[in-house]
Amino acid sequence: MYVNNIMIFKISFVVIVTLLSGVFFIQTNNQDVFAFEENILALQSGIISTSNHDYALSQEFEAKIFQNGKIMRLSGLTTTGEQYYLYQKIIDGDTIVRGKIYSDNSFIPIIFNKDLLTQQIQHDDTNLAMSVKLSSYTYSNYPFVISVKVFDTTVNSQPRFDSRIGILKDVFVNVNIKDKIGNYVANINGYTDSTGVFNGKYLVLENVVDQGKYNVEVVIEKENARTSESFTTFFRGDIRDYFHGTN
Repeated sequence: MYVNNIMIFKISFVVIVTLLSGVFFIQTNNQDVFAFEENILALQSGIISTSNHDYALSQEFEAKIFQNGKIMRLSGLTTTGEQYYLYQKIIDGDTIVRGKIYSDNSFIPIIFNKDLLTQQIQHDDTNLAMSVKLSSYTYSNYPFVISVKVFDTTVNSQPRFDSRIGILKDVFVNVNIKDKIGNYVANINGYTDSTGVFNGKYLVLENVVDQGKYNVEVVIEKENARTSESFTTFFRGDIRDYFHGTN
């Protein structure tokens, strides 16, 4: 619908997986909202922060998109019941997040912590480059999520995940997860889509996967070109052990 010449998309959703696994995956009835779950940064991390506290987002939230995606509003509850709202704006290519959370009988400014998300770019002399986003940590019974975007460096020599220049589709992506001593844990694989992106996930099961540091090896292959990069992530225990109570 239109209000004061501003298009507002009301998102009706079914949450499939939630918080802190790197990305919220959402089914939406409005197909015009492009890559909704990837565009709102707070949903990518599943966390909002103040100067002295982190809060995990719950499944209870509402999102609206204004001005063709340049402004996004998110409001809802944390897992411990605090109310929050935030606006994400794109100004001259930069993303700015502002908002407040009601805690301890007052509204406290929200600070978006970019360190909760990892984005790394790697390329070599194969003309293949990857920009990888993965969660820094994942809780038991939530999925570890990884997104790999592949580029042709002869077209885009400085690729970033938000770039669409030089993207490559139908590139095979193979992700191996191993524990700190090199034992195999899981494999995720597939091909990049028309936007150059492969999205994968692995469910961290309680009492099956130990807590601790894990190594994530990403290999991309197309025809005779192949390159790889390694990352680290942490698998944690029950989320309630980390987000119980208030300040």
